[in-house]
Amino acid sequence: MIRSQYVDTTYGQVHLRTAGSADLPPLILLHQTASSSIMYAAMMTLLSADYWVIALDTPGFGQSFVPAEKPSTALYAAAFYAALERLGIANCYLFGHHTGAAIAVQMAHDYPALVHKLCLAGPPLLTAQQITYLEKTLLPFEPTGDYISAIWQRTAQKSSDLPANLLYREALLTLHAGAQLSAAYHAVFEQDFAGQLATITCPTLLLAGEHDSLRASLEPTHALLPNSSMAVIPNAGTFVCDLQPTAVVELLMEFLV
Repeated sequence: MIRSQYVDTTYGQVHLRTAGSADLPPLILLHQTASSSIMYAAMMTLLSADYWVIALDTPGFGQSFVPAEKPSTALYAAAFYAALERLGIANCYLFGHHTGAAIAVQMAHDYPALVHKLCLAGPPLLTAQQITYLEKTLLPFEPTGDYISAIWQRTAQKSSDLPANLLYREALLTLHAGAQLSAAYHAVFEQDFAGQLATITCPTLLLAGEHDSLRASLEPTHALLPNSSMAVIPNAGTFVCDLQPTAVVELLMEFLV
């Protein structure tokens, strides 16, 4: 069973979903933008017999607090760390997808004693050209019918075979995020991702779907992490955690042993 709860921190209330027993090793899951912890529901069910699985909503997304200040990956990481402290977690396995991978790297850099093993799905090691392109695709938040239509189209373009229910969910979550959508992207653009990677020494698994938009980041990220391994999931894309959860879990379980 997946349960939902809030944790009070000095930053605000962090919403999370949990599965499994608290006496099992904790495994923390961080979602992509602009989704929420709901993207991990299938994976959580598969993992709950072996781990205390905790999926967190990033501040500004899902049901977590909206930051009063300009967001940064450091702010996201600090809020998550405070939430884990309140849960009594001093050491964990950490999994992040896309923006979640950026926050996971920030956490491993800022709180190295916290992370026993790290998994980055679609690590956002972005080139200057990629950042420029992504900046051009960001839509200024406008609560209008045109904006709603544009978000629907933007979400649909992420995958040619996105199931209707998943497209609907992700479009609604993006609309709910509002201005926090572009704020999270800029937080990732401004992060020293490569510099932080170079400080990480814990075992790290890098993975991506074959057609993931960040698939090309695997090899450059691997080159910066001597203690890392790589895996590519065939016929999978950006929504691999939703659509191929068994394949992701099998790789993750083998890595965490």
